[in-house]
Amino acid sequence: MINLNFTLLIQLVNFLILLLLLNALLYKPIMAKIREREAAIKKDREKALELETEVANQEGKHRDALIQARKSAADEKASLLAASKVKESEILEKARLEAARIVEEMRKSIQAESDQARKKLKEDMTPLAQSVTEKILGRAV
Repeated sequence: MINLNFTLLIQLVNFLILLLLLNALLYKPIMAKIREREAAIKKDREKALELETEVANQEGKHRDALIQARKSAADEKASLLAASKVKESEILEKARLEAARIVEEMRKSIQAESDQARKKLKEDMTPLAQSVTEKILGRAV
């Protein structure tokens, strides 16, 4: 059988005093630090989510800017190619015209030289033909 005496009451009071002291000195400060730490962790998680969202937005903007830059570069390249083709055709046309002009000048020069050579031959042939005719006929013509 259990005897209830005065020591049990003292032990109970000691226990309650110790419980109040431990609660005031240890339990409440530790719980306050745990709550503070949980709040800091929650705040850091929210900040991490915000940063992830911002990073995703920046990546999207960067991707869009990269796509736009590639499109702009492709457009500029096509524009430059078209301009170079136009310039090439202009240069080729100039070269053709210059070649045609040179050929025409050469043709005229050759024609003039040919006409001059014929005239010279004609002048040289007349006395020769007259001399041959006189020899064949045996008399002066």
